[in-house]
Amino acid sequence: LKPSGSTACSSTTMIGRAMAASPWVCKLKQPLSRAVPRQVGEAVLRGQALRQLPYAAPAPLLGSGGSSWGLLGRRDFSSARSGTKDLRGTQYFGVEWFEGRRPTETNAQMVEMPKPPFDPKPYKLDFAKYPGIASGLGAEYYYREGQRSPLTYYHMRGATSGDVVCVGATDSRAREARTIDNFVKERTRGFAVQLVLEGRGVKAYFEPKFPNLKVRLGVGAKVRDLTEYCLRDPDVEVHVSKKGDLVVVSGPNKARVGTLAYRLLKKMQPILLPYTGKGAHFAHHPARRKAVRKK
Repeated sequence: LKPSGSTACSSTTMIGRAMAASPWVCKLKQPLSRAVPRQVGEAVLRGQALRQLPYAAPAPLLGSGGSSWGLLGRRDFSSARSGTKDLRGTQYFGVEWFEGRRPTETNAQMVEMPKPPFDPKPYKLDFAKYPGIASGLGAEYYYREGQRSPLTYYHMRGATSGDVVCVGATDSRAREARTIDNFVKERTRGFAVQLVLEGRGVKAYFEPKFPNLKVRLGVGAKVRDLTEYCLRDPDVEVHVSKKGDLVVVSGPNKARVGTLAYRLLKKMQPILLPYTGKGAHFAHHPARRKAVRKK
C-alpha cells in the first residue's frame, strides 16, 4: 500500500492508513509503539495487503492500557516490558492465530502428560544356563515357598547340549541369583583373595616351606610368624610369590577364604599404614592415606 502524495512518509502513518483501508483490521485505541509485529511493518513497506499475511489481524499492542493475555505460568502481557527482547523469551513471540494471541495454561512441573499405570503383564519367561552341578540345590531351593518370581529348572543331558541346568523365571535377578552362582563356583573353581604388600622392606615368605609363613613389615622390623594361620583351615591354601609382595589365599568356600584372608591382613597391617603406606591391603582396595602432621 503506497500513500498518495509524498513518498517520504513515516512507517507509523503508512501502517495507520493500511489498517483503516482493510476491513479485517480492528481500530486501535492507543498509539502505535515499537511492539508492533515485525510482519505488519515489513508487509506495509513492501506494499502488500494485510489480508495476504498468514494471520488476519495484528496482535494488540503492548502498553499500560493494552489488553493482557496469559504467558508461561499464567503471565500477563501487561507485566512484560514493551521492548521486543522481553517477548523473545516467551512462548508467544512470533506466534499468531486468526483472532490474535490466545492464552494457554502450562504447568512447568509436569513435563509429560499423565500415563496409565504400568502393567507388566503378560510376563515373559526367560532361562539362564548353568553347569549340571547346579542341580545339587534341588527342589528345596528352586521350588521353595514365598518366592516373588517363582523359579523353574530343567536338568538336561544329551550329546548336543551336554550336562546343563536351565533355570527359568520372569525376573532376571531371580534366575541369576548369587546363591546359584556361588554353589557352582564352590564345586568347580573355588574362590581366591589376593593380599598385596607395598613399601620398602615389606616382604612375606615361607621359611623353609609351607606352612611356615614369615612376614617382615619394613627394613629392620621384627619378623612375624604366621604359621598358625596357615594351619587353621586344612582346605584353604596360602601361596606366596617369589618376590614376596603377593599373598594368595584360595579355598572352596567364600566364607572360609574371606575369614582367613582378613585375619592375615590384620597381622600384615602396621599401625602407621595410613601415613607411611607400608603394609598389606586387598587387591584393588588400597588403604586410605592420611597426611603426615607437620611440626
